Amino acid sequence: LGTGCGPGLAGFLPKPAADPPQQYFVLSDLAKPGAAKPPDKGAGRTLLINPTVTSAFYDTQSMAYSRAAGQRGYYQFAGWTERPGRRFSELLMRRLETRGAFSSVAFTTGGIRGDVVLNTRLEELYQETNAGAGTGRVVVEVTAEIVDYAERTMVARRRFLQSAATSGDNAPAAVNAFNQAVTTLLDEISTWVEATAAARAR
Repeated sequence: LGTGCGPGLAGFLPKPAADPPQQYFVLSDLAKPGAAKPPDKGAGRTLLINPTVTSAFYDTQSMAYSRAAGQRGYYQFAGWTERPGRRFSELLMRRLETRGAFSSVAFTTGGIRGDVVLNTRLEELYQETNAGAGTGRVVVEVTAEIVDYAERTMVARRRFLQSAATSGDNAPAAVNAFNQAVTTLLDEISTWVEATAAARAR
């Protein structure tokens, strides 16, 4: 009896729910084209940018969140199209090129000589959720340092921290906030790099 009724009952068992599709998001700079200051090609300085170093936990395409202080986790079905450190390097390069404060901007991997080198490290990139409240924020933290290319000496070092509120505890809301925070960070880092390099050149 036990073995005979098994197959018959199988048709009445509920089907397991299907997993939602994996979603991938692009980390973006929201600055509008044309908002930057006019190029100053007379500056005559070359800025070299090292690829952004990333803390081990964030060196992945997975999107991170936190539900409690000192705890981190990954979204199961949401991630980035590129690892955040690599994407941040690209956005930083593009932003500094567009602003035109340097005669040229290039990655150190290009093998050219420069005047100053910009090093960055992505320290934090996570969504801080507010369980049950439907709101929260994202946190983005980057350490930047400027090195004199010829003398191989540290010129300046600074830590940049930005957060932005989210409209909900989900990946799309987090991405919108991440983009806002990263855009502000790019503003701050670019202004700092330009001012520091200009003071160094005097």
